[in-house]
Amino acid sequence: MEPPHLPPIGLRIAVGAGRAVNAVVKGDGPAVVLVHGLPGCGYDWSPLGDALAARGFRTLAYDRIGYGYSDGRSDDDFTIAANARELLALLASQDLHDVTLVGWSYGAPVAIEAAGRDGSRIARLVLIGGAGPLESMGARPPAALSKLMFSGPVLAWMKVVPPAGRAVQEAMSREAFSGEPPAWWLTQLAANLGSPHSLESFAGENARFEDGDAAVDPVALAQPILLFHGDDDRLVPLSSAQWIQSHARHAELVVVEGGSHMLPITHAALLADRIASFARASDAPAPD
Repeated sequence: MEPPHLPPIGLRIAVGAGRAVNAVVKGDGPAVVLVHGLPGCGYDWSPLGDALAARGFRTLAYDRIGYGYSDGRSDDDFTIAANARELLALLASQDLHDVTLVGWSYGAPVAIEAAGRDGSRIARLVLIGGAGPLESMGARPPAALSKLMFSGPVLAWMKVVPPAGRAVQEAMSREAFSGEPPAWWLTQLAANLGSPHSLESFAGENARFEDGDAAVDPVALAQPILLFHGDDDRLVPLSSAQWIQSHARHAELVVVEGGSHMLPITHAALLADRIASFARASDAPAPD
């Protein structure tokens, strides 16, 4: 059986140090940059990207280094900080300004870190199912067990034993969706994890996160923040979004009733409407 493939490759964008990412651009208008989670790829954003494009925005969804069609990470720097540097290089390479930066899951701390390092191109943040520091995440599997489950050897074994790999991917997806995932998602996940560097990146980023890798404290950010979190999110607890909201200067939390971790897919229209209003309202001049 032929292995699944990701949708066609998009725009190749250099992000420094001889590396480039793959990006899919849709629509026309103010810039919205979409940062996926762990694992993931830019194509995961398709429902929300289409909805935002239909509302008059230009969306850029990219495969982070190590995933999808993007280059691998040769220096083993599987950190939030490295991802943030590459995100800032992408914004500079495309000369984007007044950006609405949207981070999903692991992409949320990447977005926070990027804005904390250099917010000159970033006007506002949207964080969806955002992962806060470990202390905000409540009860989790022991770090040693999590590292073992997502270690290189285990992930490599799942890759060479396709039935085992598919079973794990399906179980992960049911947790992510808090129910049955759409068929296209399972095909796309298998294609992404079959990419040359995805399993190594997944294992490396997960291990660093379990060791306490975290973004800068959002209290340092001047940008307004809009948070979305499902009250049935089984991967990242609501307490994570509440922690971010309590530590940020200007943050609004929208709790989606019955929502899972996969809001950009299951609630794309709702998110697009709220993001469009948020982006346009924060463009308005402040009252005297």
